[in-house]
Amino acid sequence: MRNTFRHADTMIAVESRPATISFEEILEATEVVADQYESMTPWEHCDGFEHTATPERRFRDEADAREMQGSVYCDGHRERLVIELPKEEDYGIYQHMRERGASRQVAREAVAAERRRTLAQLVEWYGNGWEWFGVKCDFEVLGEQFDASLWGIDDPDYAEREVKEEIALEVAHQLEKAGYTVTGKPDRQAAYNAQRRQSATDRIRRNAAAQNWAA
Repeated sequence: MRNTFRHADTMIAVESRPATISFEEILEATEVVADQYESMTPWEHCDGFEHTATPERRFRDEADAREMQGSVYCDGHRERLVIELPKEEDYGIYQHMRERGASRQVAREAVAAERRRTLAQLVEWYGNGWEWFGVKCDFEVLGEQFDASLWGIDDPDYAEREVKEEIALEVAHQLEKAGYTVTGKPDRQAAYNAQRRQSATDRIRRNAAAQNWAA
């Protein structure tokens, strides 16, 4: 609402709006966008992707390197590479599961499944590239800007499903500190800590380990 008043030779415009803001209004102002500034490779950005990438030509003494599980043609290197994980890497899964009562066989199977997932993800990145995303919210009220963002996300579905709501909650928190009332917030009210960068891959890894244990 905008009201205009005259005071002597001056026109004064006063703008007002309700002090109550719907969370849905904030969520609509929150969007997933491409991150144009993140230059790190995913395996440098995320924990748990240590590996070696060896040119196929170095495996000529062996059978057919193309049949190896980690074989992939990389446009960036302009040659075929063989991706290999550290031989003893178990990502802490084996000990974690054994301490919680899992049998050796179940724990070993969980480690093997995680190694297969990790190798498949690396092959996908080397072969088809990758893309980074960000989530941002710019919300203006009566000329005052409230904003929050998170960058360097490697999964657009995760950004849309999880981070978008948490960024909107961060902006809602800023609005409440400024005196507004935000209605319709989801039950999960803890605002996203922008200093913590937790990739979708890390979350999937923990869930997968838990599922293997449950099985």
